Amino acid sequence: MNIRNADNGSQRRRRNPFFFAYCAVLLAIVLIGFAPSLYLRFAFDQPPLLPYLYLHGAFITGWFVWLVAQAWLINCNKPVLHRQLGYVGAAYGLLVVIGGLMAGLGVVSHDLSQGITFDTTIEAADPDLGSGITYLAFISHEVWISIADLLTFATLLGGAVIFRSRFDIHKRLVLLAALVIVNPALGRLSRLAFFGGEGGPFVDIALLLLLAAILLNDWLSLKKFHKATLTALVIYALLHVAATSVANTDFGERFTRSLGHEQ
Repeated sequence: MNIRNADNGSQRRRRNPFFFAYCAVLLAIVLIGFAPSLYLRFAFDQPPLLPYLYLHGAFITGWFVWLVAQAWLINCNKPVLHRQLGYVGAAYGLLVVIGGLMAGLGVVSHDLSQGITFDTTIEAADPDLGSGITYLAFISHEVWISIADLLTFATLLGGAVIFRSRFDIHKRLVLLAALVIVNPALGRLSRLAFFGGEGGPFVDIALLLLLAAILLNDWLSLKKFHKATLTALVIYALLHVAATSVANTDFGERFTRSLGHEQ
C-alpha cells in the first residue's frame, strides 16, 4: 500500500466535521433571522429599510456564506483554494465592521426620527425591550456593546490571519469571530412569538449554547479547552465589561447623544 495514500486516508477519517456543521448553523441563523426584515421583506408588512441597512445585510450575509464555503473546502481537502479565498475573507471582514458600525450607530438617529426622545421610558418606546430605564440608558448600552462586538470580531479575525499557519488556532479564532457577530440575527429570531421576544432570555441562552458547543468540541477532541478558545473568551469578556462600564458614564451617554439630534 502507498504510505502517502494511507496517510491521506487517515487524515480524512480524522477530519472533524464539527467546524463545517457549526458554520452552516450560523449561516442558517442569519438567513432565518433576517428573512422577514431583509431577504423576504416583500412577503411581510415591513416599514421602508434605510439604504445603509441593505449594505450591512449584504456584507454580513456574504461573510457567512464565505465562512461556510471555507469550511467546506477544508472538509473536501482543498487547502490551497481555502488559503487563496482566505485573503478575500480577511479583506471582506473590513466591510463587515463598516456595515456593523453603520447599523449599530445609525439606530439612534433613526429612532429619534420616529418621535422617541432620549428621556422616553423604554416601556413607551417598546415594551418588549425592558422597563424601568430611559431610552438613553438602553440605547447607550446597545451602542457600546455593538462597538465591543465589532472590536472583538476584528481582533479575533486579525489573530486568525496572523496564525493562519497554525490551523488549530486559526479555525477557532475564525469561528469565535463569527459567533460574536451573530447576535443581531439571534435578536431578530427572538422576535418570533414562541421565542419570547427580544426582552426575553432567548438570545443569551442561544449564545451560551453556541459557545458551549465550541467548548464541548474542544474537550471531546483534545481532552482540554484550547488556548485559542480561552483567549478569545477573555478578549470578548474584557471588551464587554469595558463597554458596559463606559455606556452609562457621562462620556458614554454624551457619545450616544452625539449620534442623534433631538428636535
